Amino acid sequence: MKRLASNAAPRPRFAFFRSLIPPNGFTEHTTTVCTWWLKGGHRQALLGVLAKIKAGRADRLQGGRGIIQRVPFDARSPAIVRRYQRGGLVRHFVHDLYWDRPLRPFVELCTTVIARERSIPTVEVLGAGVEWQSFGFYRGTLITREAQGFLNWREWLQTKPPVEERQIVTDKVLQTINFMHESGISHADLNLTNILVRNDSTQHEVLIIDFDRARLFSTPLPSSYRKLNLARLRRSIAKLDAEEQLFGQKETLGR
Repeated sequence: MKRLASNAAPRPRFAFFRSLIPPNGFTEHTTTVCTWWLKGGHRQALLGVLAKIKAGRADRLQGGRGIIQRVPFDARSPAIVRRYQRGGLVRHFVHDLYWDRPLRPFVELCTTVIARERSIPTVEVLGAGVEWQSFGFYRGTLITREAQGFLNWREWLQTKPPVEERQIVTDKVLQTINFMHESGISHADLNLTNILVRNDSTQHEVLIIDFDRARLFSTPLPSSYRKLNLARLRRSIAKLDAEEQLFGQKETLGR
């Protein structure tokens, strides 16, 4: 089994759980109420993004758990700001409060940076942060650059592409997932909405997003993790396309 480059997530350096070493190119900005890790060269622009959200000058988007907002960022593209929100039964009790250590937004930032370093096609992460609450709890936020010209896989299928094009994209998705697995990354929530497809019939580019709770390995993934990832994707298809009106090639996902 081949080994991968040694670029595992940096080990957190705790000072009352609030001080961590960010990846290269990111800097930490801390106040008494929050901690942010922002990409170098974008500090002022990202602080401007946060100010626009606070002032209510952001578009709220649909999809996924939590609050997702689009905010003007720079000439290249807007920023997407995602607030973390609990799922499952626990959401009825704590909603958007977290205690997890290491801090989940920080870990997702590190994991996404590493995924890009390993050439996984994904969005550019610009920053992450936590707002401190009482007793060590926090609310989390992740900021990425918008993938313009892309739809999530479910939305793309809803455009009713021809069968041939749908199969090409399905094959491309599976190739991308396999490359991610060969690169030593196990995605914790592989589903139709966390796979983006370029909405252009001449380009079949695919991105994988949302590396929250993903696991990093220094070698290609064991088959057990690959099977779990694909099983999660099949469950997503069964749930979001129960009547099989969108996805006609489920058998190509394998067993």
